[in-house]
This record gives sequence, structure tokens and C-alpha cells, in this order.
Amino acid sequence: MSVAAGKARPIDNQETFPLRQRLNKILLLITEDWFALSHFQPLIATLSEIADEVVVATRSSGRIGEIAALGVRVEEFDFRRSSLNPLHQVGTVRRIAGLIRQEAPDVVHVVAMQPMVLTAMAARLAPRTRFVMHLTGLGFLGISQGRAIRAIRPAAMAALGGVLKRPDAWLLAENPEDHGFLVENGVETCDRVTILPGAGIDEEKFPALPPRSASTVKAAFVGRMIRSKGVEVLAQASRLLRDRGNVVDISLFGHADADNPEAISEAQLTAWHNEALLTWYGRVADVAGIWRASDICILPSTSREGMPRAVLEAASSQRPLIVTDVPGSRHFVRDGIEGLIVPPADPAALAEALTRLAGDAELRARMGHAARTRILDGFTIDHVKRGIRDAYTGLVRQQAL
Repeated sequence: MSVAAGKARPIDNQETFPLRQRLNKILLLITEDWFALSHFQPLIATLSEIADEVVVATRSSGRIGEIAALGVRVEEFDFRRSSLNPLHQVGTVRRIAGLIRQEAPDVVHVVAMQPMVLTAMAARLAPRTRFVMHLTGLGFLGISQGRAIRAIRPAAMAALGGVLKRPDAWLLAENPEDHGFLVENGVETCDRVTILPGAGIDEEKFPALPPRSASTVKAAFVGRMIRSKGVEVLAQASRLLRDRGNVVDISLFGHADADNPEAISEAQLTAWHNEALLTWYGRVADVAGIWRASDICILPSTSREGMPRAVLEAASSQRPLIVTDVPGSRHFVRDGIEGLIVPPADPAALAEALTRLAGDAELRARMGHAARTRILDGFTIDHVKRGIRDAYTGLVRQQAL
């Protein structure tokens, strides 16, 4: 798979990890236990095939035992997400370095932008080891245009670039544009890059569903309740629909991410709920059930995504998609094929797209079928596992040169 701003390796469907070079230990750093369970069980399973021991360092929300049940050891570790300035997290950087010294892993595998930057800073204080930096989107640190974040971004990119230019480091990214962003900001990755198709979808857990026959069309948003996901824009679009007399039942499924500076308050979510604009259900464990009860998936992000899992799960369930024209989302959805693409932060365009899909059952069915086909062609768990094995094979071979 080629990338305009640099080279990235395609996923080789035939290559498997050479067992004669099996690793002793991989240290996996993920911010939250629920995030590990919701998105990265395929990653954990693949790392367990590659190494004799996998240690997962993450913050506990009460689900540590579920991760341990996957056959790995878990170390509780708080990345203090409420502070996004790496320069304010000197203590966290030192604790990461101490964890690397304590575990002495063959590879440190780091998920998400902020932990990547903090770990890159910690690498200067820790014994030398291999690193896999796993980019799942640019996060607040990468996308914010606030003065403070813009001021520290060059230092953060310099720290990350200092690790990724090494021959014992590899980058995983979920779309080519995120890789391009790093390159444009001075992060040199050479050709030690693999583009993964998201976190991997279990096409059997999210089977193709027949179109619903209910009279009221239901649209669903699944994700964190934060501004960059476009929830406020969705509320505005819903108000436009209601004023025009167009009835679309729009539901929100996801938690209010209080640690995120972009969090939408529970009071605001409740107000929308009470106004009958959006029905907020909070976090729901049975995501497949959401798509059984819904006709349309909406993700109106106002800023870039990695590879949005909710969109992939809905696509696997054979539901049509409405997304915005941002990196990540547009990497999966092709306008007029799997769904509709609208400009970000444009409630009128979003309302128009909802009106179009809500009024055309045949179009919903056709786009839903195309979405399911696209999942099977390159976005399943098997595709992701191959990509991870390819990256680790390349990393070990690079070190052997």
C-alpha cells in the first residue's frame, strides 16, 4: 500500500511470523483496560502468538481481570490522560522508563498518540529495546489548533521522530493520511511502516443483517461523547429535520469521556434527550444489537479519525454509512457506494444525507451490501493479524541486517 508522503508496506497475506525467531516478551502499553478489550483483543492474541509472554500495562476501570483472562499478565499503569501536555508529564515519562527497565522486554508496543510521545521521551531514560508505535488516530495532541498544543507539538514530534528513525522501531498506522501527517511534521519512518485496516472486525460476531422493515427509520451514532466526533453537529442536524417534519429516530451510544478535554457534559446530553433531539443510552455492551435495531450508521466527525471501529462494525452488519470528509472515515467509505460523505461541521448537509437515506430503502440496502463486501475484502481480524505479523517480521529482519 503506497503513501504519498512516504512508503508503507502492504499486508502480505502469505507471510507468517518465523517461529524460530519467537520473542521472549512484549510489553504492550494501552491507556485504558476497556479500550484494550473493545478494540485490541486481536492485537493481544497476535502478540501472544509471537512472544512467550505479553505484559499489558493499562489503567484499570475494573476490567483488568478480563484482560488477564486472555492469557497475558497485566500491570496497572495510569497515563493521566487529563493532562495532554507531555512536558507536564515528567513523572509519567519516568514511570514508563522504570517499567521498561523492570520488564526488560524484547519489544515495547505502544498504542495511541499520547502514550507514543510519552514513551518516546522515556526511551532516552530506559535501556535500548525495540519499539512498535501503533497510531490509532492523531488524538487531541495531533489535531488541536489551540495555542498551547501547537506550541508543544514540534517537541512532541521531535521525540517521536527520534525513536522512529531508529532501525529497531516500526510504525503501525490505521490510514495512510495519518502516516503522511507524521512525515509532514518531520517524523522520519523510512519504509518501516505498515498500514493496518483498523483494529480488525469479526465478521461472524457482526454478521450481515437484513434490512429492517419498521416504519420509523432509526439512525445510530456509536462512540465517545466528545465534540470532535460531531455529536453537537448531529444535534443541530436533528433539529433541522424536526423543523422540516422529517422523522428520523437518532440514538447515541457511548460514554461521556470525562477525562477528555473535548467531553460533552452529561447535562448537555440529557438536555438533548429531554428535547427529543437525540436519545442517549450511554455505553452499551451489545454493539451488534445496536445495528440489529438500526437502519443507518452516522459518524459526523469534525476532525480526523484513525479507522473508526463503529463504522466498520456497522458496515460488517450490512448497514449504510454517513460519515464526514475527514481522514480515516474517507479511507473506508466511498461516497455513493458504501454510504454518503458530507462536509464536516455542516448540519444542513448532514440533515440532507439523513433525509436521502431515510427516504430510500433500496439505496440503504444497496449501500449496506457494498459496506459488508468492503469489510470482507480487507478489514477483518485476519487482515489485521497478517499486518501485525508482517510488521514484527520486518522489525526482526531489520535488526538481523
